[in-house]
Amino acid sequence: MSVVIRLSRAGRVHLPYYHIGVYDSRTRRDGRPVEQLGFYDPRSEKEPVRIDLDRAKHWLSVGARPSATVATILKGQGVSSSEWSVKKAVSAAKKEKKVAAKKASAKKAAAKRPAKKSDSADAKPARRRKPRTVSSKKRGEKAAAK
Repeated sequence: MSVVIRLSRAGRVHLPYYHIGVYDSRTRRDGRPVEQLGFYDPRSEKEPVRIDLDRAKHWLSVGARPSATVATILKGQGVSSSEWSVKKAVSAAKKEKKVAAKKASAKKAAAKRPAKKSDSADAKPARRRKPRTVSSKKRGEKAAAK
């Protein structure tokens, strides 16, 4: 289960208010959260953000990915991006290894297959067909026939 920390919209038309929560990545925008972490009120000047930083750090440490907006909010609250970027770098390295392994297995499979005619150097290049066009004379004849 992939977990993300994101915003869930609440409030009326033109008066947005957001809940910050931990969600399964497959849930809808305003779906039920795994855990509610706080709120974000962009219109408030007094207290626009309240978030439980201990719980946010916990979720980041176990692999939750913050959305871009939540990442900005967390940086403003003093949570460094290094807390969640380390896991991201590790997962990127794993993906690169998988891709390299797939490429190597594809090369081995290609080496085992016999060469096709089109793979040889003396094969003729494929002919390109001219696009079909209707001359203006024929267009006039078709219009007159209708």
